Parts: sequence; structure tokens; C-alpha cells
Amino acid sequence: MLKFPDKNIWSGRLDDEDGELGLRWHQVVKTGIFSELSANSDEKIALLGFCSDEGVRRNKGRIGAKEAPDQIRKALANLPFDKEKQKKIFDFGDILLENDDLEAARKLQIECVSDLLKHHYLPIVLGGGHETALGNYLGLTQKFEKIGIINIDAHFDLRIPVENSTSGTPFFEMAHFCAEIGREFHYFTIGIQENGNTQALFKRANELNTEIIRADEVHIDLNHVLRRIEDFAKEFDAIYLSLDLDVLDGAFAPGVSAPSVNGLTPFQVKSIIQKVVQTKKLKLFDVVELNPNFDQDNRTAKLAAHFIQEINL
Repeated sequence: MLKFPDKNIWSGRLDDEDGELGLRWHQVVKTGIFSELSANSDEKIALLGFCSDEGVRRNKGRIGAKEAPDQIRKALANLPFDKEKQKKIFDFGDILLENDDLEAARKLQIECVSDLLKHHYLPIVLGGGHETALGNYLGLTQKFEKIGIINIDAHFDLRIPVENSTSGTPFFEMAHFCAEIGREFHYFTIGIQENGNTQALFKRANELNTEIIRADEVHIDLNHVLRRIEDFAKEFDAIYLSLDLDVLDGAFAPGVSAPSVNGLTPFQVKSIIQKVVQTKKLKLFDVVELNPNFDQDNRTAKLAAHFIQEINL
């Protein structure tokens, strides 16, 4: 089910005395519906919520991520907007699960993401648990052939689905999809925690030729990480960037489904996102695993909003 955007979410401070130099996101976001997608080739940002934590529940995590999209919108609303530098922003509402049917919602998600890409939008998908990722990737494959996946995450999310898809299985399912149709699978993970992944997951990652940068490596030499991103991106027509907020240390991001110890800092994540944007190949971005039930002073939601701002600078 697709829920139309709530215009009341987009409200905030007004600095009318400053004219266009005082603009904020809530003043420039346009709400849209898919039947009225713009056909022009101008670069545009499209926000799309995926209100699901069914994958988290199936993965035995703490639920609440389905409430995240509107919390991120509220945090975006008061951010400054530079009309000269930033792309136009559209909000296309939320995909809602009915009767916990993740698979049906994902089918709609694939259609929505594919439509946005065909009409020259850069989709920014607001999760939701990390089950959000699979539908995003499948939508992207309908537009691009040579895709590189960069996942900023404490976890590989390469679990094998036992009964159903979960928040811990999306990248394994992407690899399986690629194997079935003869497409190459290129997966690059940044921020992996030694103590957050079993040896089975490390083995599976190696079998899939995953590029791995552990959290400790980011702490030791961020510039080396940025160079590896630049080298990785050269091979592809499109980069899909997924940000799982649990990659951040719990001191910075308490409101996530699975908090991290010794996680990345906001500065490190911001630098990684900036480098991906600089490649000029970013075609899809999602931010997942915000859990408002455990957030403190909306700190995690505000971080998510600031990272999204980096995509549109």
C-alpha cells in the first residue's frame, strides 16, 4: 500500500527576512504522486519511505524501525537549503506493509524505485529495517547493468534465509538473484565489526568476493578507506549506497535496532558519503535501522537527516 505524503510533516522555522538565503527544506519540498512523475531530465531528489520492521522482527531484533521515515522527515524539515547548489526535492510518501506482508510491499517498492529512476530522480529511501535494501537493489537492476553496492554497516547482512527474507539476509539474496540471472555481484562493506559477525558470515563474505573494511581500519586510516572507495567506483555505471545507522557508535546513535560498540563516528560516515557522491555515480541511497523507540533527543534521526543533506550538496 502506498500512502501519500503528509504535508503537515513539512513545517518549521521561517526566516522570511532573509529571503531565499533563509530557505529550509520544509519550504522547498514538493509532495508528489507516481502518476505525475516529471519526465524532464533535470536531476531531482525523491524521498520514499519504506515503513517496515517485519524483517527485523523475523531476525529477532527490536522492532520500531517502521516509524522511522516520518522522524527523518521531521529532522530534515529545518535543515538549510541552498537553491543555487541543491537539487529539487520531492516526497512521494510511504510504502506500508499490510498484514506483515513484506514480500507484497517489496514488489511495490521495486516498481516505485524503478519508476523514479526511469524519470531521472535520485531515490533516497527511508527505512525501515535493512530488509529495505533488497527491493531497492532489484529496482536499480531494471535500469543499470554494472552496479557496485557499498554498504556502510556493522554487519554483513549475508545470512541465508531459512524460512523468509529478514533484515539480516538482503545482500545474500542480492547475490543469489545475480547468480540466477548470470549477473556479477559486487559488494563492498565498510564498518564491519569483528564481534558483530560470526565466522560463517566472514567465510560467506569471502566466498562472494566481498570487499571488507572493518571498523578498526576506518579508525586507523580513513584516507585509505576513501581511496578504496574511489578505486571501487571506477568499475561501475551505478553505485548503490546503503547506510545502516547501527554502524555508528551507540554513543552517537542510540536509536537503532542493534546498537554498536566501537562503531564509526559521524565524521567518518559523513566523509565516506561525501566520497561516494564525488564519484558522480551514485544512483540510489537508503538509510535504514533508525528505531525512534530508543532514540534520545532525536539524535539518531538528526544524524540521518544530516547524512541525507550530504547527498544533496
